[in-house]
Amino acid sequence: MLKLRNSEPARRLRALDTEQGGAVLLLCLAAVLILMLMAWVVMDAGQVTRDKIEAQTSADAAAYSQASVKARAMNMLAFSNIAKRSIVGVHAIYESMFASYGMWVMARYAECQAQSPSCDIEVLAENLELYWKEADNDYGTYGDNADYYQADMRALDNYQRYISDMAPWWGWTEVVVRAQRNGATMASSFPVPQGTPRNGIEGLPQQIINASGRQVPFNFLSTVDRLPARPGEFWANMVDEGMYDRETWQWEHRLNTDRHRERSELGAANAAVIQRGATSLFSYGLQRTEEDIGEFGRPWRLYFNGNEAHWLRDTSNITLTYHADASYYDERRKKFTVPAQDYHYDDSMRSYRPEGYWGMARSEISFQGEGAPTMWEAAWTARMRPVALPREFEQVGFDFNALYHSSIIHLSASAKMQGAGGGSEFFDDMVYMEKVSRGMGQSTIDGVSR
Repeated sequence: MLKLRNSEPARRLRALDTEQGGAVLLLCLAAVLILMLMAWVVMDAGQVTRDKIEAQTSADAAAYSQASVKARAMNMLAFSNIAKRSIVGVHAIYESMFASYGMWVMARYAECQAQSPSCDIEVLAENLELYWKEADNDYGTYGDNADYYQADMRALDNYQRYISDMAPWWGWTEVVVRAQRNGATMASSFPVPQGTPRNGIEGLPQQIINASGRQVPFNFLSTVDRLPARPGEFWANMVDEGMYDRETWQWEHRLNTDRHRERSELGAANAAVIQRGATSLFSYGLQRTEEDIGEFGRPWRLYFNGNEAHWLRDTSNITLTYHADASYYDERRKKFTVPAQDYHYDDSMRSYRPEGYWGMARSEISFQGEGAPTMWEAAWTARMRPVALPREFEQVGFDFNALYHSSIIHLSASAKMQGAGGGSEFFDDMVYMEKVSRGMGQSTIDGVSR
């Protein structure tokens, strides 16, 4: 037994038991493992943050582009209003001028018939001849010929109606294109344009609701995207809002009367006399103009019912974007399966693990001219704004879940536009958003900036 204790193997075992060399190596290996896991976390979190920023950037760019398109459309409506006003002014001036001129000539003729001592029959005859000559020429072309003005006015009116009908779809298409150029897989805006995309995606909203696991009513919002402008009334809007007040008309009549006097070969009538008649007859000129031009002369005016929340609703759009990334919950999470997988899920839980990123933004059109917004100045521009101001959704009757339902078909249509399967391959993520949107009620949506 003594020999065994003092043998060489025994001494080596005792030495190994007391040896401390290499112990640090085990600590280093543990530290390396921890550092590696920390590095993976930092890299993964950084990648997720970057992808989320890209998703939000795509939403911001898309929203601003849509507002820019709609602001441009509003400016085109304003420019067309100004062109209409110019045509109405020229037509009404001719009507008023020739009517007042005719009244003056007839009055002077009556005086001569009464053998007034101050009457010069030869001058009257010359002015009467000039009156009929100009009536046959200038007045016949520009004053009493409705077809001369109707063609231009009809073209302007058709252009305004075209811009008004096209701008919502133009803006929505801009949302989709801008978002996809920034990496988005799907994108849409709310309110959606008039009309519903088809091609087999009509039942998608109900399928998503059914797959969410808890039945809710298929609630949706009937709000349709359109510009906040409508055709107005000829007299009230062209005269009152169009800046054709009495003083403006007097100035324009005086200017045209002076030109008429300077250019008339025989002097025509006294300018002051014609001016007094024209000023009193400017309403007659406008009425005749309305009869000649008809409904094509109606200017477009702002549609505002006095409710500030409704005005914010009608001048803004909410944009939703989605960036698909299959590695979100697959390859990236496999880094953390050390020493064993740390999570388990089955098919019933797929809708709780999104494989992409959602972004949301809101933009609006804004009037940058002096004073209250008007359709007589092309001063509309685009700007970003918070998604929801305090109590805004409540005041306009919006619900985010219904807003999402109203946008599903258009989100699917945007996926089809770039060759995807119309949203079917992102079905789980759309179900995930369905569940998230149910929790964004009136109290939780207030103050959301993006």
